[in-house]
This record gives sequence, C-alpha cells and structure tokens, in this order.
Amino acid sequence: MAATVKTLIEHSGELYWGTRQAMPGYHFGLSLNVMENGLVARVVYVMSDLDDSEEPLVTPELLASACFSVDDLAGNGIVLSDLLDDEEADDEGVIGWYCVEESFFGKDDVEALRASNDQLDGYLDIVLAIMTISADEIAAGMPSLEEVSFFDLLDELEGIAVLIDEGALAKPLPFTFRLIGDALLGWESADEEDWR
Repeated sequence: MAATVKTLIEHSGELYWGTRQAMPGYHFGLSLNVMENGLVARVVYVMSDLDDSEEPLVTPELLASACFSVDDLAGNGIVLSDLLDDEEADDEGVIGWYCVEESFFGKDDVEALRASNDQLDGYLDIVLAIMTISADEIAAGMPSLEEVSFFDLLDELEGIAVLIDEGALAKPLPFTFRLIGDALLGWESADEEDWR
C-alpha cells in the first residue's frame, strides 16, 4: 500500500498511508508539498479506537479511500488527539485520534540543512535529495527517488521528533517544525510547547 517518494512528489500534498505490521492499529500518513520556496512535509499518526471485539475501527481501507488530506480526517470520525479525553468527542462517534508533525524546509536553508545533516549522521539525507534534485533528473522521471519508499522517508521524518526529544537537535533549527495536536508518542523529555 505504501508509495515511493517519487509518487509522493508527483501527487504533491496528498496523504499516503501505511501501517507497520507490528502495530496494526497505528496508521501513518505522509504528504509532501513541493513549493517554489521549499518543501512542506507532514507526518500524520492515527491511533484507532476498538470495537466490542477489540478490532480497530480505523482501517487502512478507510484511510486510503476517504482521507486524502488532513482536513478529511475529522469528517470520517478521526479527531485531534488533544481531544482524547473529551467526553463530547466520544458522543460524536469518534473512531480514532490523530496528530501531525509538520516540517518546512526552505530552499534558502539548504547549506544549513546540509551542515546539520552532516553533524547528525545523515538524518535528512532523503529530504536533501528531494530539495536538490536537478531539473534534468525531474525531466527524466526522478529515477533516483523510485527506490526510496514511503517508510524510508517516514523513518527520517519521525527521527526529527526523536532528535528533538533527546536534545540532539537544539534551537535554532535549520527548518521549522510544529506539532498539530498532542503527540501520541515521543516527547518524553522535551517540553513540546517550546517547539510549537
């Protein structure tokens, strides 16, 4: 079900979904929005509620067929995770919860991104490959990105929050990072308010 990075770029801004086999009730969405001044990457985490048989209510099929953008989630019963303990939300047929990590990598910051990447063992290799792809390679169909999977890029973008949480990435970051909704994982030691 997961796309390649080439597919993500070709369908800029559209959410693609994947589910890791070890975590069947935890779904991951990823979108890239390639703009003139940079790259917006969104990682969406969805946790499903369970039915009476302990089966997840949010299925990969629902996400792939009905949730093409973050705005589609609430209309399908998946609400921000900061409403997790909201009794009114439970009454409105909520079937799952989500949060989003959004990063913006500016074209003018490529050198700062490279320096940060080199300092931390290549944590932004794929992002930099996307940002520095040549016009000739785009015209050739982006062959260098055909083998880079959704999960490769997901791992890289997930690593940003981990590095922040561990204190390895400190302000000022060479990109902007914000959390939309409460985190469903991570943020064990960092003060998340510092990164909004």
